[in-house]
Amino acid sequence: MALPALLDSVVGQPRAVAALRAHVARTGGAGSVLVAGPEGTGRFLLALGAAQSILRAGAARVAALQHPDLEILDPDEGIDGVRRVLAALAYRPSEGPRRVLIVRDADRLLYEARNALLKTLEEPTADAAVFVIAERPDQLPETVVSRCRLVRAEPLAPETMRLLLARLGVPVGRAEEAEGSPGRALVHDREGSGEGAEALLELISARSEDAPGVAAALARRGAGEEAKAHRQRLAEILRIAAFRLRRRLPESEAALRSVVEALRCLGANVGGPLLFAELALLPWKAPPTT
Repeated sequence: MALPALLDSVVGQPRAVAALRAHVARTGGAGSVLVAGPEGTGRFLLALGAAQSILRAGAARVAALQHPDLEILDPDEGIDGVRRVLAALAYRPSEGPRRVLIVRDADRLLYEARNALLKTLEEPTADAAVFVIAERPDQLPETVVSRCRLVRAEPLAPETMRLLLARLGVPVGRAEEAEGSPGRALVHDREGSGEGAEALLELISARSEDAPGVAAALARRGAGEEAKAHRQRLAEILRIAAFRLRRRLPESEAALRSVVEALRCLGANVGGPLLFAELALLPWKAPPTT
């Protein structure tokens, strides 16, 4: 049995799906599209579904990223990854009417990689269709944003979240803290991020006399071969902690400020990420001198 079109499998994003279908019908996919919205809300699936429509290929083949005219760029590939996709886009399509490039998490591209890709994002070649995925479009150059058609992936409605998580076998209690993002709910369930957030809040409470120092301490901790995974893990813990602290305002204002600042530092890759296990070792306040 053939798989349904990938756009048909996107849950809770009817406006985004309709906008992408209209774009492909009107232009054949020519130009650049910015798919913006929270992580875990189906942004990549939306772009992949639009790519399938443009390539006129089977869903299984495109979902497996096995089509020769489909290029995916991850920001962690750096400048070498940008050079790879630019070289591929220079050739005419092998099978489909266009070559399709999907740039994942474009707002995390480092300066050199972003500049190398800039001209292609601003002025795609006639045979190229470009989809730029970003959680924070304000981190992208204005010249890129202004040349892209904007399609928004919105946080899912609470009832849609509950139904989807029930279908996936995830406790529906995860729905609220995931803030409309099924992807986050799955991460929280798999990695116990909710429990990690509660441990962090207990630590903040115990050391509340120097809570603002946590941001700088988090940003300074070391990296390693699994830096990306550690950064994502910590970011989820911090997001849940921020969600819980917002519900405790105004008494949690100082702690919330430190957690939000730590998230900002992580997003900017300041000083590298951190294993959550190291949090308990953080000297938030200098020990007294003897």
